[in-house]
Amino acid sequence: MKNFSLVLAMVLALFVAKSANATLMTLEFEGNSTGVSYVEAGMTISATSAEPIRTNGKWFLDCCDAGPETFSLSTGGIFDLVSVFRSHIDAADPVVWVGYFNGQVVASQSYNSGQNSVFNFAGFTGLDRVDVSVAGSWTDTSFDNLTYQASSIPEPTSIALISLALFGMTAARKRK
Repeated sequence: MKNFSLVLAMVLALFVAKSANATLMTLEFEGNSTGVSYVEAGMTISATSAEPIRTNGKWFLDCCDAGPETFSLSTGGIFDLVSVFRSHIDAADPVVWVGYFNGQVVASQSYNSGQNSVFNFAGFTGLDRVDVSVAGSWTDTSFDNLTYQASSIPEPTSIALISLALFGMTAARKRK
């Protein structure tokens, strides 16, 4: 009975860990910052071009810089990109989102306008990095409420917990 309780506790812990990973996270860009990287809600955005990341209630690029401006998004794990609120996108500012897993392109979407609208990503699942490029003659794009979700792909800790539970059940059965 003691071994059964231990295995049950491990399975419950695994379930709780998986449930925590399923939470939607939203970057609101509330703090006022300027720099080459920005971290919020478990996601890191890094500037890979000359344009720094600016926030003050939204993620924005200063007006009238000639593009392209490129940024990389990552969480240190696997994630799904869900949506972003387009606060300001000029028709002349094409925005391209490219999702990667292990260096391979998994998904790609682009748009040229969409002021004050939500853009929902299609196929942006199981990613380890997303690159965003903004180009154009004005390049004064801004975003808010970038939403992502940790993916349901098992992480090494979950696999280790499952293995430990199976080992415990096997050992308990052999003792009897």
